[in-house]
Amino acid sequence: MLTQAQTTRPGTRLRHVLLVALVAASTAIPGARACTVYGKGWGSKWDNPVWPNNAVITWSFMTPGVGLGPSAPPAWSGTNTLGTGAGNDIRVLIDNVHGAGAFDAAVLRAFATWAAAANLQFTQVADQGGDFGTVTAPDIRIGAFSFGAGDPAGGAGFGPPGDDINFPDPLAGDLALNDLNNFNIDPGNEGDPLQTGPGGIYLNDIEGLLLHEIGHTLGVGHTRVTDAVLCGYLAPSFNGQLCDYTHVNRVLEADDLNAVRNIYGPAPPPDGDISFDCTVDAADALLANRILLGLLAPNGAQFTRADVASPLGGALPAPDGQITMSDLIAIMRKGLRDITF
Repeated sequence: MLTQAQTTRPGTRLRHVLLVALVAASTAIPGARACTVYGKGWGSKWDNPVWPNNAVITWSFMTPGVGLGPSAPPAWSGTNTLGTGAGNDIRVLIDNVHGAGAFDAAVLRAFATWAAAANLQFTQVADQGGDFGTVTAPDIRIGAFSFGAGDPAGGAGFGPPGDDINFPDPLAGDLALNDLNNFNIDPGNEGDPLQTGPGGIYLNDIEGLLLHEIGHTLGVGHTRVTDAVLCGYLAPSFNGQLCDYTHVNRVLEADDLNAVRNIYGPAPPPDGDISFDCTVDAADALLANRILLGLLAPNGAQFTRADVASPLGGALPAPDGQITMSDLIAIMRKGLRDITF
């Protein structure tokens, strides 16, 4: 068994049992959900890098007029227009339509949604100046720049450093809106079709867009779950075109919640999902076997998920602080859909 302090190596019978189960489990669970995170539950987070420590995250609006540092995408140009009061100031454009303070209120709602989802606390502070991608404080800085003609993106958010204590990263946490795009606070409810402008021009719902980009600044990557807030480009085989961009989307789905909690907590359930893909299958059985053989030292989130304490009769898990052969068997049986918990 494996406890937090030691590892033992089971014999050949474990390998035989695992091999039989893996062959069966390899096709047992279709439709895996992505739960994609940059750090998979460790590292790549703000504050203490050890899961599931919470994070207190400072944020600001970038000082109007600051420029782009050398780490910014080469196609971007201009200076930060957010807060300048100019004709392309997104705050002005939003507030002119929806009332004074409407833009800032949408930003605050997006932060509040993430704060309610995990062990996160956000504090707005004054910006200290400095070009995009050149300073390490505050943690998250929001501005607006020109992404380049023809770029359809409404915004871009850059993930946290390995952790902001030991690995400060000037680009980490910077969030830019594309001031060449079109924005709105959609009047609809969750799931309603997004409002369009004259000529059918697509209007980005600023709250939903910020929810997506703030997710990136927290360390959450794209997923292929089409109605998730973080749905987006993963690879040429899933380039984001299947994502639902045409409806109001301001509610975090299970996939979004699983991803952010894999980084910041609260503790995940002891459900056997050691690979953080929102399903239990052969990959989890293989990881559990590697843990038992001493070939993998699990991080805190993996240990918590693997410690199911053998609900062999289908009962609810009863974690006992160690990982043994019975945990592996339970994970394999869940992958085979022989038991559920």
